[in-house]
Amino acid sequence: MVEWAHGCSGRTVTWPAPDAYVLVDGVLLRMETEPPGLPPGTAVTVGHDPGRHGPVARADDTGAAAG
Repeated sequence: MVEWAHGCSGRTVTWPAPDAYVLVDGVLLRMETEPPGLPPGTAVTVGHDPGRHGPVARADDTGAAAG
């Protein structure tokens, strides 16, 4: 189910390390982040990491993080 989010933009909501919950199109998805420990509100792009066998949220280069 999580592969549909590949390439989508989202924002981190919480960060129970090492995973985070990322809001993508109104759906919360649990995934690891790059770099680890992104704060809530960070703009991310979702990718699929075959090495981790699941999705990964990568901080956007433009990525302004909330507060």
